[in-house]
Amino acid sequence: MNSASTVLTGLASLSSKQLVNRLVRATSPQIPSLTMARCTGLGLPLAAIIKGDASRAPGLYRGIFELAGCRAVLAGTSIFELPDARPAAFDDALNGFGWLHDLHAGNTQLYRIFARGIVAEWLELKVYKSTSARRPQTLATRLINWIQCAPFLLQGASRSFEASFMNSLTRQTRLLARRGVNHFIPTNRLMSAIAMVYATFGTTGLESLQKTALCRLSHELDQQILADGGHVSRNGQTLLDLLVLLVPLREALNKALIEIPGPFNAAIERMLPMLRFLSHNDGGLAVFNGVSRTSAGRIKAVLERDQIHGRPLTIAPLTGYCRIAHGRASIIMDTGMPPAPGRNANATCSPLAFELCDGPHRIVVNCGSRQGADAQWQAASRRTSAHSTLTLGEIDTSTVIDNFFTSRLFDTPALITDGHADAEVRSEDHGSIISARHTAYARTFGLVHERQLFLDSNGADLRGEDRLLPDAPVADAELDPAFAIRFHLHPSVKATLSRDGACVMLLLPNKVGWRFSARGGRLSLETSIYLPDSKSARPTQQIVISGVAGRPDRVLWAFKRMKTAAKPRPQEALCEPELPLNAG
Repeated sequence: MNSASTVLTGLASLSSKQLVNRLVRATSPQIPSLTMARCTGLGLPLAAIIKGDASRAPGLYRGIFELAGCRAVLAGTSIFELPDARPAAFDDALNGFGWLHDLHAGNTQLYRIFARGIVAEWLELKVYKSTSARRPQTLATRLINWIQCAPFLLQGASRSFEASFMNSLTRQTRLLARRGVNHFIPTNRLMSAIAMVYATFGTTGLESLQKTALCRLSHELDQQILADGGHVSRNGQTLLDLLVLLVPLREALNKALIEIPGPFNAAIERMLPMLRFLSHNDGGLAVFNGVSRTSAGRIKAVLERDQIHGRPLTIAPLTGYCRIAHGRASIIMDTGMPPAPGRNANATCSPLAFELCDGPHRIVVNCGSRQGADAQWQAASRRTSAHSTLTLGEIDTSTVIDNFFTSRLFDTPALITDGHADAEVRSEDHGSIISARHTAYARTFGLVHERQLFLDSNGADLRGEDRLLPDAPVADAELDPAFAIRFHLHPSVKATLSRDGACVMLLLPNKVGWRFSARGGRLSLETSIYLPDSKSARPTQQIVISGVAGRPDRVLWAFKRMKTAAKPRPQEALCEPELPLNAG
């Protein structure tokens, strides 16, 4: 592990950076006082790009709320006064009012009256004073959802409800202007800036603030969307969530002939190709740095609105990912280090981890994250061993610090590392190669991890090489540390280890078979879990190559698609991979 002095030095450096960032934010466009401005009615239509699920509306009407992986059933009480303690994620989702879209999708008078009753109940019980309801992220989300669903809620509503609704929108907008747009967490700040634009254009009465709100949003996008199109959180799900709000907003402003600032447009045009970059051939997100939903349907809805169709790169050096794709296969690899504390609550220790997808089916994955997971699950999914990469001595590539100090300073755990990562991608006639390395283990073990991946031009042959190379000597370094190279498999993949332990046969749901083989370590098949797209952890398997560093100096492995599905034979001849990689 990193020494205590290294950790303290890292935290001190990060703290000073945060102070500098606060000074920089002080020069950004500020929202004027809202003391005299009030929401008086509905303004520009700002419909949601992602429609609700009408099939969930009957359950909501019966008092069944399934939010953030939790389920609550009403029994003669208010959803806001349930006697049992609920996870914070449930309260955040409840107070964010995203479930209103499901009732809106039902589009009946019965659901409209029910939705108005819940909103009125929320106002009457003064739930807006609760800690959850006042969190900047929840506040911004609720403001956007209320404005998007306002035509549904207000149709046929009484004057008293409409007055209460508009008064609440005014109070929430004022609170967001005070607490959200200057919040320390970048994502909260950007969400708040988006919500302010929704509020000033989606209602009447705040027209005087529209220009400043647009300037503030453009400033935040310029600061947080990197030159390669990624978000500073390195989380593809965050990028998608932002585009789900920004794309329809831009369309509405263009339709109303409202001039859009250049940085606003430029940011979206960078983000759309990056969304394609972080999506596998099955249409869903790669599972890195806290992704809890692969969201293929949402990605499709966003990309259908793309007018330019910018081609994604093969390498995103600032966001820290590489991507190669041939035939039906796609590979996405993490070639960066964890983002700075405060930028991603679910950041992971996963340099050089990768995922493999064959058409609509994923083969190699990372364990990922689960929406609403408790602290123990979050801590487990953050570890290097939860990813398809190499670990040394079962030690993470970053030191994770999660205590009162980091909570107060960053609102998230701090991942501290002395290492760095770099990568390159090159294409040849017979395929593409990713060459990457990271130095996160250099201080602890004096070793650098290098990984090369080759995907042939048909997308049927993936070959890899992992090497541990000596760096500067470390006085107290463990001699000959044990390594483990993990390949977590998607739950839909059936894996069988051959009797001689030389290879693993993989069967996909469409009956397509792949064969995995390795040379340079002991091959085994172990249990694993997969967290995304589920209310609970889904059991699965992982292929593990284990051995001792330096004996031998490299590990070779390969995934090869079989022409026909086949069962493993007792003795598989010539299972060892031969890689078309430079052995130097």
